[in-house]
Amino acid sequence: MTPIVLGIVLIASIILAVQAHHKVAHEMTRQKHIDAFDSYMKVVPKFIHDHKPYRSDRFPLPPFAMLFVAPFTLLSRPDAQAAWVLCKPLFFVPIFFLAYSIIKRSSGPIEPLAIGLIIAGWFFPVIGDIQEGQMNLLMLLPLTLGLWFAQDANKRSQILAGLFVAMAICIKVTPLAFLAYFLFRRRWLLSMFILIGSVLWLFVVPGLFFGFGQNLLWMHQWTDIMIKPYILHDRIKFPNGESIPELILRFFSHEPAWKTFSHGHVVWHYVNIAAIPPKLAHLIGRIILGVIAVTGIVWARQSVPDFHARRYPLEIACIGAFMLWASERTWVPHYVTLIFALMAVGMVASDKLATRRSQKIAWWSLLAVALLMPLTSELAKIFGPDGRHYTDCADVVIWCSFILVGAILAARFNPPGAYVATVGGDANGIKASA
Repeated sequence: MTPIVLGIVLIASIILAVQAHHKVAHEMTRQKHIDAFDSYMKVVPKFIHDHKPYRSDRFPLPPFAMLFVAPFTLLSRPDAQAAWVLCKPLFFVPIFFLAYSIIKRSSGPIEPLAIGLIIAGWFFPVIGDIQEGQMNLLMLLPLTLGLWFAQDANKRSQILAGLFVAMAICIKVTPLAFLAYFLFRRRWLLSMFILIGSVLWLFVVPGLFFGFGQNLLWMHQWTDIMIKPYILHDRIKFPNGESIPELILRFFSHEPAWKTFSHGHVVWHYVNIAAIPPKLAHLIGRIILGVIAVTGIVWARQSVPDFHARRYPLEIACIGAFMLWASERTWVPHYVTLIFALMAVGMVASDKLATRRSQKIAWWSLLAVALLMPLTSELAKIFGPDGRHYTDCADVVIWCSFILVGAILAARFNPPGAYVATVGGDANGIKASA
């Protein structure tokens, strides 16, 4: 089936690339905002050629990420958009197979039906990333490579794992959660190279291209715009996102959920059920995240001999979900990171050593996510013209992540020590190890 699937992916990518080219060429004449990538095509040349400062979040990524965007600025904006879409299979196909390989090395193959449900659940975040011109798949590829290399305990793999995870952190900040995880698991060499890699990707590499002084100036400006307001001042710019702080702010304070235009005027829409002060809403969101983090530490308190154990994909799945919950700005395309949770739940559903109850929960969870995820698309208009807005505000994707993490926390294996065993599916060997 793999060649057939890859053929379908190639054909679909070409169709989406042509569609993206047409969209940009058409909308350019109307001076409308098209998507994130087209916005980058406007601002990145000004950074590179004129050394313009960071003044807003139109390019919300650190200077290192400009190096991935810069080659596309040599093309016209429609051609650049089409080329970027055609690059996306080079990201999501390896991500899928690497994530599957992590499971296979820890437990064994996932059943074909579970694979189908995983693809159905992951499809809409991937399509969202492609159609919205996002950079999430670009970040997810080095992150997945890093997590794959981390499974091997040899020195070379640990170094490569650290450098790749660091690259993901330097494209999007949220994978920083994995540094905390590896420190917790006492993977000192890997953690050290995450720190070394962060210096390399944030300062050395862009400094060689843009000049070290200019790169430091940009880093300072970017931090003031993208990091400090959220960390130091509890400021959330987009309460219509799909993270826990945004969910609390949207439903429990009088902040607009979305806007529409009527006769040339902006109409704000609200869905809040309470009207507490925004600062209190921010505080509640952070308390909830803190409780989740402490709960995760308690859950992961049992030692794991190495990362070929079943426990490893379960834990990285939860970390991947947490980084989405904790982000300042999370939308549907960011949930491509749920591939780890989808694969982990697929592992539980397919693992013969998982208890019958765990398997049943896993199967129902995969099915629920496969049915809910389409509501993040235009299919939500079955609920009316504003159906998409309501399903976004109800945070369909965040509830999908809760469902998957719940299935992971409910997972039990026979014998009880099987999930920390490292013998990959041999029941007799696992009993001996346990």
